[in-house]
Amino acid sequence: MRARGQVLTALLVVLVVTIAAVYLQREVGPRAPAPGPSGVAPSGAWFCPHGGGPEWTVLLEVANPGSESVRIRVTGLSSDKSPHSTAFTVEPGTELLIPAKARGRGASSAIEYFGGWVAGGWVAHAGGGEKGVAAEPCLPEAGQRWYLPDGTTREHQDAYVVVMNPFAADANFTLSLFTDRGSVITTDDWTNVVLRPGRSEAFRLNATALGYGTVSALVDAKVGRVAAASLGISSLGGIRSSDGFLGEPPTRIILPGGFDQGRTDLVVMDPGEAKATLEGTLFGSDEPQPLAGLTQVTTAGSSAQTYPISTAGPSALDISSSTGVVIARRTYGTVADQASTSGARAPAPAWVILPSVAGPPAHPGLVLANPGDVLAEITLSYLPSSEARPSPAPITVQVPPGRTIAAPSAFVEAKPFSAILAVATSGTFVPAATSYSLGQDGVATYAVSLGVAIPDAWVPS
Repeated sequence: MRARGQVLTALLVVLVVTIAAVYLQREVGPRAPAPGPSGVAPSGAWFCPHGGGPEWTVLLEVANPGSESVRIRVTGLSSDKSPHSTAFTVEPGTELLIPAKARGRGASSAIEYFGGWVAGGWVAHAGGGEKGVAAEPCLPEAGQRWYLPDGTTREHQDAYVVVMNPFAADANFTLSLFTDRGSVITTDDWTNVVLRPGRSEAFRLNATALGYGTVSALVDAKVGRVAAASLGISSLGGIRSSDGFLGEPPTRIILPGGFDQGRTDLVVMDPGEAKATLEGTLFGSDEPQPLAGLTQVTTAGSSAQTYPISTAGPSALDISSSTGVVIARRTYGTVADQASTSGARAPAPAWVILPSVAGPPAHPGLVLANPGDVLAEITLSYLPSSEARPSPAPITVQVPPGRTIAAPSAFVEAKPFSAILAVATSGTFVPAATSYSLGQDGVATYAVSLGVAIPDAWVPS
């Protein structure tokens, strides 16, 4: 009898607990998880649609400006093989240089990071009869709508769009082309394209829009998320790559550059139906001045156009528009190589500048643009890579409002293959690596790479 009573008591307890649990689930709901630290992201990813080709060499650059080690996982993507991942650790205050497989035009890489923040970018060196170097920061997120302004399909020029899907589900997107002839080109082959999980593809724009001076691309994903960049190849020598632009087209963009032959092409993509009025300001070594060749220019709407601009020395182009447009700055080296950058939406107080040289001999350069109205006082220090030589001591430079300067060459050339940390104690700025490398005199190739802005939560003290 005692045993039977104990069983009945236990069943009664279970019944009461069950009823209470059901009540709490219905009336109160599940308990919310505790929030994480404000402003801190313990993990994230960089997406690098760098492209490639036969005998090409691509180097991934990963820099850790923080005080703690960060674990990363690097995954290579292509059009025909399953993705392959390798794990690394980036020690505090250092940079890793990681070779990536890039045998095909559609080659891409993904860099996941855990336990901290790192900056990611790439340097691509063409081979197999093709020449030139291209450098860009990787993309901090994937998304559904990408604008890629920089493309031309005239004689001796090939234009590609590299689209990567690093996720575990299919992506479905449509690729449309905007041209300087006022037409938007779509084809059945590039409508509702299915990109399998862990795959990356390159689309040759010449196959659809041959002989155009300007061809810009829109990648519009209806299912899934992707990342995209443009890749330009000249048979006369030179390659360039430019990150795609995610989200609504901005009404302001800042495009730093320098150490080129003085020739700049502004490639403007206007995806809207309404006309946009453009205005530009040139920030150089002297007083800011209206940008000649871009005074009160009005776009045609749903089109793309290239505007030639003359510049001298380190410079930044501050472009505003009445409605949002997407712009790339294409510059030309002193030999035959080209460079391209999609610029920054706004200045920031702290950046990592990744190297843009492909090998020795190298002549690295660093441009610092201050489009604001407050003096920018900037401390530059190195994030050592695997080089054995010691790093020089940090230096401080000042960039007056509305000016663009070149960082001291003695400092920048001390470690051509190491990332530079740039932190302002006053003001904000936009930096870019603008460098030459390879060949007998180190000027055979030319590349420009925008700096990587550091999120507020990870700016070193």
